[in-house]
Amino acid sequence: MVILKNKPEKGDPSDVVQFFPSYNIQLLCCRHWWLEQWEHSELSFPYWRVYHNSYEGAKIVYNNTEYELSPDRIILIPPNTSYATRLYDYEIPDAGYNMKGGPVNLNSERNVASSKPSLLHFFIHFNIGIPYDNFSPGIFRFKLTDHLHSKLQLIKNHLNHDNKFFSFHLSLAIKSLIADLLTELPESNWDLISNDHRIIRCLRFIEENIANDLKNPTLAEKAKMATNAFIRLFSNEVGVSVQKYVRNKRIDSACIMLHHSNLSIDEVAQKTGFADRYHFSRIFKQSTGISPARYKKEFGMS
Repeated sequence: MVILKNKPEKGDPSDVVQFFPSYNIQLLCCRHWWLEQWEHSELSFPYWRVYHNSYEGAKIVYNNTEYELSPDRIILIPPNTSYATRLYDYEIPDAGYNMKGGPVNLNSERNVASSKPSLLHFFIHFNIGIPYDNFSPGIFRFKLTDHLHSKLQLIKNHLNHDNKFFSFHLSLAIKSLIADLLTELPESNWDLISNDHRIIRCLRFIEENIANDLKNPTLAEKAKMATNAFIRLFSNEVGVSVQKYVRNKRIDSACIMLHHSNLSIDEVAQKTGFADRYHFSRIFKQSTGISPARYKKEFGMS
């Protein structure tokens, strides 16, 4: 038996206090689909996307450049990147979309008696949180290394049998895949909204309390500033007024809920801080150009 005469007073002998950025990978969906059509005139959503296709044939069009989705590449797309998509040589519609597909399920194969070929399409939607969701728009293609391929195959194998329930281990694998891709992004592209700690604190409070009172005096108090000084600083740092930013974040949150949940429009209105469904619908249509009901019908994936 060894007896320590000089017991350490603390676990970390260093006197240097370290600071690490706080972030959280929030998974919105992870799916493996077959696609017969994927012609979208515009896709732009307030969340990140990961794409991998097992076969060639799909293309992304961004800034007049075509990007192939091929088996040896994995794609990462930041929030609010506006791009079009198509399969094979199908025409991209002038507006709207043509899409046909569904979950891959090895227990009940889809009917393959179709006049159109199909391909397998893997995708993840996620957010990191403020301020890191404010990444510069773009299409990022990475080589599918053996390391990434092993994680991808593990996730796909699960989705082919169960696309609803995920174990803790599978969730770790998905987040690990995302983290691997994020670390490959150029550091210079992390275009943070603000470097002022008071504004960052306020932005995170807005994100975490989107259904609550977010009036200027409330937010100024969180920033530990006088209201008028806070309003000026916020506008200078973020580029828009406080309340316009709050409204935009409420619409972003509503889009995510309509896209990835079974919540009714009334419930989405309540959870995003609008007075009622009618007020929510009016503001939503002003911001997106379509009603919440149509958005849910066209883009809902639950």
